[in-house]
Amino acid sequence: MSRTTTKPAKKKYGKLDKKLMFIGILFLMPATILVAFTTIIPVVWNIVLSLCKWNGNGPMEFVGLENFTKLFTDTPTLKTIGNSLFIAGVSTIFTMVLGILLALMIYKTGKKEGAFFRFVFYNPNIMPMTVAGLLFVFVLAPDEGLLNNIFAAMGLESLQHAWLAEPGLVLWTLAIVAGWKGSGCIMMLIYTGVLAIPDSLFESAKLDGANYFKEVRMIILPLIKPTICMVFSMEVMWSFKTYDIVWTMTQGGPGSLSKTAPISMIQQAFTYNKFGYASAIGLVFSVIVLICIGVVRRMLRSETYEY
Repeated sequence: MSRTTTKPAKKKYGKLDKKLMFIGILFLMPATILVAFTTIIPVVWNIVLSLCKWNGNGPMEFVGLENFTKLFTDTPTLKTIGNSLFIAGVSTIFTMVLGILLALMIYKTGKKEGAFFRFVFYNPNIMPMTVAGLLFVFVLAPDEGLLNNIFAAMGLESLQHAWLAEPGLVLWTLAIVAGWKGSGCIMMLIYTGVLAIPDSLFESAKLDGANYFKEVRMIILPLIKPTICMVFSMEVMWSFKTYDIVWTMTQGGPGSLSKTAPISMIQQAFTYNKFGYASAIGLVFSVIVLICIGVVRRMLRSETYEY
């Protein structure tokens, strides 16, 4: 017997469909041009520049992979990339844990109290990163800082530290400050996901004698897992933007202990006029960020529930 295969018929578009398609393309053109000039063209230019040596004024000299060879043998530059990865990882975990805890606690408060606490905890997310950095510079100052003075008033002088100067603490401090600032947005997104769960599931759990901790473990967390995965992916992307908070609080110091990849890129380009080398750093760092995002999304793939 011979098997006959039928090709799917091509979809035919009428005049109205073609007219609507043309109008849609016409409306998309401004956004396409804007994205091309702000994203696609700069990315292509950065790739071309990473293969050249250029001081910003004279002619460009094609050097091939020389900038990348220099990058992978430059220990201080690799250290800055490692610092960025550390701050991104710690701040992401801290932001997610704090945001989820705040959302779960606010869910059990009353309507008016919940609105008040949502405003309070979301407010730091509205604050500019530079303002938050300057605020914590005063809070974490060694002598006159609020945190060390609180420890002194409580008789806990052993907990006093130079939070932004000690080698073992500065990266942790920066990551926690960045995580604290972003926790409000995570809280709101998780809280919205919890509100979407039908009340009937909680009523059935109460009839079975489940307390709130069991509701969280058996109902809330499994049902909002897709939301958590989406928010986690977004936070990973946001957390790699470590220029403003680090520059405001430490400027990469003490020495270069807290210098991150964005700071290194800017210094190489605008301080030392090595635009090709700075582009190579940016390209390698972008590839690392894309790999991290891809790994996170693959690890957090989850099933969806209908309820």
